[in-house]
Amino acid sequence: MTPATYGLCEAVSDLTTLFMAQPQLPANSRDACALVVNWAEEFDRKHAETDWAEVEYLDTIDRFFADKYRAWLESAPARSLRNNR
Repeated sequence: MTPATYGLCEAVSDLTTLFMAQPQLPANSRDACALVVNWAEEFDRKHAETDWAEVEYLDTIDRFFADKYRAWLESAPARSLRNNR
């Protein structure tokens, strides 16, 4: 596995974990998968040059997720949401 592939997979895994802990999820699991993959690609592009020895990865991805989730939740039609509790 290349470092780039590993980094993208790590972001997908971390974002999925964060997403599944939230009270609201997309009603369709394919929509959740698409969101996570798109967000992981965006995170990976945004941080392609980040030196993770200098920047705390978990804090960074947590903040990134919080911003993306909040924006998604504010724009998602109510009928496309399901409770996760």
